[in-house]
Order: sequence, then C-alpha cells, then structure tokens
Amino acid sequence: MHIKNKVIIFLIIICVVLIEGFIFNRYKYNERADIKVPVLLYHNFVTEVPDSDPDNFNYINIPESFEENIKTFLENGYTIISMKELADADIGKTKIPSKPLIITFDDGYYSNYEYIYPILKKYNIKASIFIVTDKICQEIDGIKYLGWEECLEMQNSGLVEIFSHSKKHLFYNKLPVREIRDDVKESYKLIEEHLGKQELKVFAYPYGAYTKETVRTLQNNGIDFQIYDIGINNFKTLDRDFIKRINIHCEMTGQEIIEEIL
Repeated sequence: MHIKNKVIIFLIIICVVLIEGFIFNRYKYNERADIKVPVLLYHNFVTEVPDSDPDNFNYINIPESFEENIKTFLENGYTIISMKELADADIGKTKIPSKPLIITFDDGYYSNYEYIYPILKKYNIKASIFIVTDKICQEIDGIKYLGWEECLEMQNSGLVEIFSHSKKHLFYNKLPVREIRDDVKESYKLIEEHLGKQELKVFAYPYGAYTKETVRTLQNNGIDFQIYDIGINNFKTLDRDFIKRINIHCEMTGQEIIEEIL
C-alpha cells in the first residue's frame, strides 16, 4: 500500500478514536436517574422582620434564616449545584448528585450581595440570581437593587450565576409575542454588555406568568431553561422549558423545607 494511503488511513483511525472518546466522555452519564431536583426561590433580605407585610411575608427573609437553611441542607446530605451543573448533567456530561438542590434569588436586590453573598462564600456554595435589568443600579420605593459591579464581582467568584428575570418585570401572559421576545433579548444584551458572553441563558418569568406562545418564543431565541411554575422537578423527566421552584417564605426553617421537598 502506498505510504500516503497508509498515512491517510492512520489519520482516519485516530480521528475515529478521538471522536468516540469525546462522545463517551461527554455522554457517559446519560442515564436518567429518578432523582428529585428541588429549586428554591428567595427574594429580598432584611435585618429585622416587620410587624406586618403587604405580601404576607412571602418575599422577604432574614440572613440568619438563610444561613440556617444552608447548614441544615448540608448536614442532611444535600449537594447544592448550579444551573450550569444541572445543564451538564442533563446532557450526560456529568453525573447528577443523589440529593441535589439549587438556590435561586429573584429580582436582583442589593441585599443578596450585602447579606447573602458572604454566606455563599463562607460555605462555598453556588446560587443563581435572576435580575430585572431595568432595576439594576436603582433604588425604588426605598429598596436598593444590585449594581453591575456587584453582579460582576459575584459572577467572577464562580459561586453566582446571573440570569434574566426580564427587562421590565411585566406579566408576559398579557404581552404580544414580539414584545416578549424583544424584552428577553434586550435583558440579555444588557447582561452581556456588563458581564460578558453568557454561555447558558436561563429565564425566570415575572409572576410565573406565561403562555404556550411565550414558551415557544423563548425556545426559538436562545433560552436554555425556562422557569415559571411552583413544584419540584424530577431529573428523569426534566423539561428545560418547564422548570419549577418552591418559594421560601420568611423564616422558613431548613427542616420545614426538607419536609416539603421529600
């Protein structure tokens, strides 16, 4: 056989081996484990709980309660993972832990940086913050929101993912599809202008308000995960376009949360 042909055949064999190795390594964990994947939702944090709250204490919490939650989860064998780690497990790139848990925060309150970020660093755990980009660097009704500098610092730590909770925080089920598409695209445009290219794009619907058309629109415009319902996910039947969460109300204990997700 001509030497040139032998070289070509050798190179083809090498390529096949490399491709097979890549496929095996990337998808070796593709078995769909029957495992619950709870996603917890927190909002704003205050240092003292007020005597009354117009939202029935559903959207505020205290840092001490959050830290108690984290300690309880870890003591009970939960592994706190990021949305990126869930995405990698979903394609078989990595193995899902036996007791995974995802921590998220909505709206982008400055209190997430002031009170919660130090706790994340203390326990070396990951979390995702879904920001309303029009509220970044703002103070509205006496409530301070994150600035881009805080977002970048937290993202660069490797502990915090920054995702979109829309640009204007409107009811998506009441908007024309084109307006929804533009709102989401503009929110991620702003995120990438300030925080760099985002390989994974997750969107949490304001108020959990969606329609079949909004879901399809976001699918067609680069959104990897959509979050818009209450409940618990199962990895075996995980639907990237239908991720559910559990809202954590004020001073809910870690044990109470565990009992709800069991």
